[in-house]
Amino acid sequence: MNNDVRIEVAKEDFFDSFFQIKMEDKNIFWSGHDKGPDYRNLKKWFLSELSNNTRRIFTIIYKNNTVGYLYLDDELNGVSISYAISNKFEGRGIASKAIHEIINFLKKEKNSNFVLKAFVAIENIGSIKALRNNSFYMGQKKYEQFFKSINKKLIMQEYLYKSDRVFIIAEAGVNHNGEINLAKKLIDEAVNAGADAVKFQTWKTDLLVTKEAKQAKYQENNTGNKESQYEMLKKLELSYEDFKILKKYCDEKKIMFLSTPDETTSADFLNELQKIFKIGSGELTNIPFLKHIGKFGKEIILSTGMGNLGEIEKALQIIIEAGTKKENIIVLHATTQYPTPIEEVNLKAMITIKNSFDIKVGYSDHTMGIEIPIAAVALGAQVIEKHFTLSREMEGPDHKASLEPNELKLMINSIRNVELALGSGEKKAQLSEVENKKIVRKSIIAKNKIQINEIFTEENLTTKRVGEGISSALWDEIIGLKATIAFEQNDLIRL
Repeated sequence: MNNDVRIEVAKEDFFDSFFQIKMEDKNIFWSGHDKGPDYRNLKKWFLSELSNNTRRIFTIIYKNNTVGYLYLDDELNGVSISYAISNKFEGRGIASKAIHEIINFLKKEKNSNFVLKAFVAIENIGSIKALRNNSFYMGQKKYEQFFKSINKKLIMQEYLYKSDRVFIIAEAGVNHNGEINLAKKLIDEAVNAGADAVKFQTWKTDLLVTKEAKQAKYQENNTGNKESQYEMLKKLELSYEDFKILKKYCDEKKIMFLSTPDETTSADFLNELQKIFKIGSGELTNIPFLKHIGKFGKEIILSTGMGNLGEIEKALQIIIEAGTKKENIIVLHATTQYPTPIEEVNLKAMITIKNSFDIKVGYSDHTMGIEIPIAAVALGAQVIEKHFTLSREMEGPDHKASLEPNELKLMINSIRNVELALGSGEKKAQLSEVENKKIVRKSIIAKNKIQINEIFTEENLTTKRVGEGISSALWDEIIGLKATIAFEQNDLIRL
């Protein structure tokens, strides 16, 4: 994807190209100024920035042409990114590829989790698209910036990328009711909610069930009829051509297409359409099916509803022996009941799976509401899967246990907030706290009058909020010293 675009650390000889790009009308506009920079002043600034410890400048190279630049600024709570591409090379997806390259650069450099931030004017559709193509999502912060070129303030919106961001699958499943237009509407809603992927289910009914197979009780309850499972699935089945159309539609909408195969013929078909395979809970003990998927050697998300540790261990062994690397497998805890009673979620089992097999884990949720998947993220889930529908009032087996679009969006926004709130785990004062330290923490002051050469004691000293002076953390060091000057009551103690 990115072999035609690369980034390099900028050197002095990049300046003239840098200046020319800065002088282009589009880039002058988005800089917020009404005219381009002065050559000498900009060069002086540029050369000083090359030795800046907190800012790095990169050149963006496209097919051996220098076409843009990119800044990385190290900040207390992450790394911020900004960039510009020459007008001559617009419309070629260069910005998206350059951002992809800088993310890979940071992954290698930091060898740990990081947050990448950008602020973009909401009118700058091209930049927003480039960020979203690289899994940036809308943050909480925004501010107004005055643009001299149009004599107007524009809203600058925060976008965030987390290297360990939870992968959220909006499970459309069979909630399209066998209609491709409904499936497209579900894709639209998944995009609008901010999901990373939208997932369907693919099968050929004649290869999946016998004509005599009965529906599950929840399916009977939700559909309101007692037709056979064969009859129900036949009505919900989409053609392979339909799935090709849906894959293309997902690509256009910049969301990952996924579909769970329910038999090996459909798995072979889907192998041409997707880079990740989701194996449903019903196949956890289906040895020939697991071998078949394992041979593809692709990333696998394995659901484990109805299963136990022994069955999970056997499934993992089969998949790995078939040709899939363990590091490419994520195991999802799940309870196969629609909806799942809260008391049967057993969310701690997800941690048990992680510890038992030293493997990445996630959670596939079938409860009503959004609390449990959010809790799963707080416990370390790296993948969340949740059913959604256009309306719970629609007919079909899974609608009643699914979120509606506004609920899906609320769940995803809540998960993103929890991810940010989890932080790095390092206990230190946060940026927003620093200004409060002087105000909230106490200093050592005179409890009453103190004469010169009088010994500081617990009887003549106390602590109060002052905003300056000797911190109360040094209390033991101050006790026993002599006063070098006289103090009135409430005077700050000075040495």
